Amino acid sequence: MSTRILVVDDDESTRKVLRRFLVSDGHVAAACGGGTGALERLHATHYDVLLTDLVMPGMSGVALVDAAKALHPTLRCLIMTGHAPIEGMANDVSWIAKPIDIDQLLTTLAP
Repeated sequence: MSTRILVVDDDESTRKVLRRFLVSDGHVAAACGGGTGALERLHATHYDVLLTDLVMPGMSGVALVDAAKALHPTLRCLIMTGHAPIEGMANDVSWIAKPIDIDQLLTTLAP
């Protein structure tokens, strides 16, 4: 069974490239440009993984993860960032440095 992944990034090219890569790797992937759209999708569709940018206009990746975890406590969350990880985040949140290293992303996504 393939992993269902929701990619959230305000940078259109980043989210398109990540979505295409994940689909070509056998995952089911959807993408949206911000936290509000992501929460709408999370209400409507089941995802196994939320892959979100940290810094986005409107709702940050941290706020999105908090809201997503309130909806789906078992949702795996990965935050992409060019900044240092934020201390105090739940231990089940993974951090991936930008620019994205595809091998690291695949290793992080592995069960």
